[in-house]
Amino acid sequence: MLRLSTRKRLPFSKWTALWLVLASVTGAGCRSDLPSHPAIGRRVGRLPLVALTDPSLPQVGTAEPTFTGKVTLLNFWGTWCMPCRRELPGLARLAKRLESEPDFQLLAISCGSGGPDDLAEIAASTSDFLTHQRLALNVWADPDGVVRMLFSESLGLEAYPTTYLIGPDARVQAVWVGYRSRDEADIARSILAALNSLTALKQSTAQEEVDGSGTLPSRLSR
Repeated sequence: MLRLSTRKRLPFSKWTALWLVLASVTGAGCRSDLPSHPAIGRRVGRLPLVALTDPSLPQVGTAEPTFTGKVTLLNFWGTWCMPCRRELPGLARLAKRLESEPDFQLLAISCGSGGPDDLAEIAASTSDFLTHQRLALNVWADPDGVVRMLFSESLGLEAYPTTYLIGPDARVQAVWVGYRSRDEADIARSILAALNSLTALKQSTAQEEVDGSGTLPSRLSR
C-alpha cells in the first residue's frame, strides 16, 4: 500500500494538483469498509475522467447518468505502484466474469506518481502494462488530479490502491484500502450482494407497476 500525503493544503485549480507520494510500502493492505470510513454513505457525483484505452468512450463527466442505476467498482491505481499491479488483474477477472451484467461497471483510474499527470505518459505506461498482463480492460485517467483531490478531501482517499463499491443510488457502500489477495473474494461477494439488491428493487418496482396498471411494462413482457 502506498500512502498519500500533502504537506499543506493549496487552492486547487484545473491545472494544479499537489500529490506527494511517500515511498513507504507495507506488507499487506488494510481493508476499510466499516461505517467509520468517511466515504461510507457519501454520494458520488459526475467525475471528469478521460478514457484511455478506448477513444470511442465518452468522458465520464459527460455521460448521463454517471453512477445512478448501476453497481460500480471504482479503483484508484498506478502502474508505478507494485500493490496496484498485483491487484488489478484480479479486479479485471471479476469484471470479465460480469461482462454480461449490464448493471455492473468497473472504473479503473490509472494515476501518476505525482501530479498533474502527463496524459500521454499515463496512456503509454497503462497500455504497456495491460498488454504485458493480457488484460482486456477499459481504463480511465484523471490528468488534472481533480477527481483525486475530491476523493482525498471528501471520501478518504489516502493510499494506492483504493477501491470503492458504489451502489445504484450513487452512494459508497464499501471501501478497500491497499491490497490483500483474499480481498478479491470479499469484493466479489459485495458486488453480487449489491447486484442482487438492485435486481430485487427492479422486480419490486415492476410488480408495483403491474399492481397499478394490471399490465407488465413493455420491456418485461417480452
